[in-house]
Amino acid sequence: MAAEHLSIPRRERVWRIPFPRTVAGVWVFAVGIILLVMLGVQILSGLVLAMFYVPTEGLAFDSIIHIMRSVRHGELVRNAHSIGASLFFFACYLHIFRAMYYNVYRKPYLKMWMISVTLYVLLMITAFLGYSLIWGQKSYWAATVITGFTRAIPWVGDTLYSFLVGGYAPGTPTLGRFYVLHFIIPFVIVGGTIWHIRTVQSAFAQAMKKTFTQSESRKLFFDYKITDSDAIKLTLFMMLFAWFLFFAPHYLSSADNFIPADPTVTPAVVAPEWYFLPFFSILRCFPNELLGIVAMCASVLIFYFLPWLDTSRARFRNYSKLVKCGFWLWVANAFFLGWLGSKALVGPDLPDGFSNEEGWIRAASQLSTLVYFGWFVIVLPCRRFLEKQD
Repeated sequence: MAAEHLSIPRRERVWRIPFPRTVAGVWVFAVGIILLVMLGVQILSGLVLAMFYVPTEGLAFDSIIHIMRSVRHGELVRNAHSIGASLFFFACYLHIFRAMYYNVYRKPYLKMWMISVTLYVLLMITAFLGYSLIWGQKSYWAATVITGFTRAIPWVGDTLYSFLVGGYAPGTPTLGRFYVLHFIIPFVIVGGTIWHIRTVQSAFAQAMKKTFTQSESRKLFFDYKITDSDAIKLTLFMMLFAWFLFFAPHYLSSADNFIPADPTVTPAVVAPEWYFLPFFSILRCFPNELLGIVAMCASVLIFYFLPWLDTSRARFRNYSKLVKCGFWLWVANAFFLGWLGSKALVGPDLPDGFSNEEGWIRAASQLSTLVYFGWFVIVLPCRRFLEKQD
């Protein structure tokens, strides 16, 4: 091993840092660099849009139309920002599913996992704020419904609602608050991302039981094999991004959002973007608003407790096939929750035979919510009885 190391040229040896063997060879391991690039795309395109956007009730929607029609390459930048948000979340969910599948939340990855979940929460907040800034018919009512749920919080609900909305209903003060927060939080995400990358390097070092030199610890280099592999997968992902950008720029958007916000007309289905639909489905599946808010927040914050809910210490080679199948059923259930979130709870479009009563959507959402939480509070704590512990 030492002879092999000495045979490597000195310049190449500086760039070679060992990494766990489990990182190589699986396509989902390139998602980290994809997220990094997409974060850069979102920040750069957002800075350009911020130069022309007007955060007032009367001009917000018109300013976006002005950007798309009158600003040079404005439509390209605006579509890149919109599509980039959807693909950003798509890559983010791949990253989360991969981490959950391989249990990358145990020691020595605990700190890295906590930072990752925090970044995900900040990303959700930023995306919701940005979606509301469009001030189209769908985004306006989505913001109205979500902010209205805060009133159900005991003691501080009305105060929190007044702080978010700035009045009796969403309007210019709301846009001003959302615009400032949407501009500031991404830079917090950048700082958290740098911290996350540093913890990844530290976690790899602990996993390999290797001590880095002082010069190596100052740099964020990984093995060149990872770099080559990531370049290929990043190129394929950017090809997908380019296809949406040039051939289907509005495929991931709602047609209602091309209509100016009208407080007097309620859309047939009030729902956020697709990447929020599972949590929105959990939010509205309970008749009690406070219970829905608690369930929705718990569905996100429960990721912080994964290292303690999962009692198994088995390595990947000893994972139970039953648990693996259960994980993919949980993923399928998450997609089903998202589909349920895109449907109306009442109305003649539901195949229940009753136009004025609730159909099966709420009941199915409640059952799917139980399956969602059952994975965390039932399956994960019981894993140690199904797998050979290392």
